[in-house]
Amino acid sequence: MEKFKTIWKKFHITALFIVISVYLLLVTLLYFILKWNNVLGPNNEPYSFIDVFIFNVLALAGNDYEFIDNNQTRLLGVIFLAFGTIAISMFTGYISSAFVEKRLNQERSIKKMQQMKNHILILGYKNDLKALILDIIRKNDKLKMENIILINNLEQEKLDLIKEDKDFKNLNILKGDYTIEQTLINANVKEASKVLIIGENIESLDDELIDSRIFVTALMVRNLNSKCHICCEVRTKRYRDYLLQQNCAEVVYSEEYTRYILSTSTNYSGMSKVMSSFLDNGDGTSVQILKIEDQWVGRKYKELFDYYKNEKKYLLLGVLENMGVEKELKHQILSDAQKSTNYGEIIQKMKNIKNIEMNNPRLNPQDDFILDKNMGAIILGEEK
Repeated sequence: MEKFKTIWKKFHITALFIVISVYLLLVTLLYFILKWNNVLGPNNEPYSFIDVFIFNVLALAGNDYEFIDNNQTRLLGVIFLAFGTIAISMFTGYISSAFVEKRLNQERSIKKMQQMKNHILILGYKNDLKALILDIIRKNDKLKMENIILINNLEQEKLDLIKEDKDFKNLNILKGDYTIEQTLINANVKEASKVLIIGENIESLDDELIDSRIFVTALMVRNLNSKCHICCEVRTKRYRDYLLQQNCAEVVYSEEYTRYILSTSTNYSGMSKVMSSFLDNGDGTSVQILKIEDQWVGRKYKELFDYYKNEKKYLLLGVLENMGVEKELKHQILSDAQKSTNYGEIIQKMKNIKNIEMNNPRLNPQDDFILDKNMGAIILGEEK
């Protein structure tokens, strides 16, 4: 029913219904005029309503008009032909305007996307896409559905189902191939804060081809916006390694996690439920990463552990070293190094930049471990 309503609105069915009704009304009027004037057909029988309708349709199509017995019926035929021509023109005009309006709506939608900033791009499609998007919003209370742009090249029927879903109200949808640069530019990738590339879960594409498209897209996004956070989901180890070599911030290799859960669940009873609880089993408690404030820089890990446990009711599992986007972090380190008057220290920091490992987790360090800049706290606790 919802889909029928959408089609009704798209093609101005209401207006077309009015035009067709007027046309049929004219046919009916002419039928009664012919009957009132006792106009007979070739077989000396009165014209039926079907005869009048068919003859007028044929006349509009260019065939000779049938009502030529006398001047009165000829005049009626000319008048009706004029009305019919107008009706057909209105009919075709409404159809044309529907397509023009659809084109204008697409252009307005693209123009709106090109003005967005700090938004999230989701490139691709998977069967549990709805759950994924709703989870992303649930875990970020500042994020709204209108701040997300979904880009894929699905069939129009599937896209219509997404648009008609009430939970996806205000979701921005851009139909197109995300491996094409112009498609990303239309979504204003240069101002995006995060880009999630999940590929296409389509039967006609094998895992290698899907991952190759993800790899090309990740490189393109990095070239267009070096500051955004890129997360890729891959299906093959080969392309996971390729992306890691290109310093992609987040690479999710689903097969690896599945294999780990299966192997540990074989050795330890209840491990699958433990892992589910860590990730988020729906009770609002999960593993999260919080940025460590500057006031903790230079202090011991034990102090931060006690603070989170007693004040925040979080369990501190460890820290994430060099958290953030690689280009921004290296630029910050260079800026800090240039402030120093010790040239030896500057040179050493510049050397360290080459070997820096981004987003390196350090679980359960020693109590006297010293906290540094650009660290994140890996905690287990209730989501805020």
